[in-house]
Amino acid sequence: MTMQDGFFGAFMPHGMCYVWRPDILGLHVASDIVIVLAYFSIPIALYYFLKQRNDVPFKPVWYMFSTFIFACGLTHAMSIWVVWNGHYGVHGLLKAFTALASLGTALMLYPLMPKLIALRSPSELEQSNAALQSEIETREKHEMETSRLQTELAHIGRVSTMGEMGTGLAHELNQPLMAISQCSDTALLIANESNEYDEALVECLEDIQTETQRAGEIIRALRQFVNKETSNRLPVDIRSLVEQVVKLVKAEGLMHNVSIESNVSTYARPIVDRVQIAQVLVNLLRNGVQAIANKSSTGGTVTIGVSQSHSHTSIYVDDTGPGLAPGLDFFDPFTSTKAGGMGMGLSISRSIVESHGGELIAENVEGSGARFSFRLPLGVVT
Repeated sequence: MTMQDGFFGAFMPHGMCYVWRPDILGLHVASDIVIVLAYFSIPIALYYFLKQRNDVPFKPVWYMFSTFIFACGLTHAMSIWVVWNGHYGVHGLLKAFTALASLGTALMLYPLMPKLIALRSPSELEQSNAALQSEIETREKHEMETSRLQTELAHIGRVSTMGEMGTGLAHELNQPLMAISQCSDTALLIANESNEYDEALVECLEDIQTETQRAGEIIRALRQFVNKETSNRLPVDIRSLVEQVVKLVKAEGLMHNVSIESNVSTYARPIVDRVQIAQVLVNLLRNGVQAIANKSSTGGTVTIGVSQSHSHTSIYVDDTGPGLAPGLDFFDPFTSTKAGGMGMGLSISRSIVESHGGELIAENVEGSGARFSFRLPLGVVT
């Protein structure tokens, strides 16, 4: 090859130093090719990353570092070229460019070192994110509790008004009930002394008298409950109470083609207010009947069951209705899924159960509708 003068002249190619041995020449050239490919791909990946992420700090350093790596790739590419072409001037310029790029990268990197060290590690960021998420959940919980409290405070005013109305209503209803009781008692006396004794009439009058007395007991119990008076709690035959309650609701069940079944496996006598617990059971049974009636006209079954442990009597009411709708608090006052319903039945029932030291629980039973259950303190077992 002809030697040329000048900075950009073609000098003796580098292959002459390898004595053109294929093994030595191939080793250097192959290694430089791999290095060039790697050095060119790294800055391309970095540039793409920086374009996609706008939140990366210290971007100028990243760009300078990418330029330095790219310049290193150029010097290795030129090393391949000078194996056969002795343009060492151009090779030197590329090395000078790489030197400047590397020096600039170092000058930019070192002043930023304290800030880079202060950057949080991924584990620290995860901990911070977890703490932040926990704080957000706590705040959301507090906001929900505040909202619920505001709703309850709004309900308290209405419940207080309802309590006053209930007390007045109970007082006013007692008078016509007493009149009905007296009239039915008189009519029963006349029917018994009549020459034409009618057994059906006497039975009807006796039912009127019994139901009038029961209505009076319910009103007195409601008045006690509203006024927070001490209830009359005595050991109650739970089997007998369930039988009476089933009889009261049975007629409504037949109207909707709903059968009411009882499963009482104990003779326990829990210490309770008989009338108040009867109110709870009647309300739960009627809710079950209405839930099935709203579901379809084919009917279904409501089951009331009682079991006993060493300290409690457990009572449940199951229905084959559509079950409980998710996200709805059925015990919240003035919340009802029934057309025209006031939404007070379950709220009052829960208050009665809680006043007896129990908890009224509502849950769905897989494949068989809803279940309402509660426990009562156990008294004397016969």
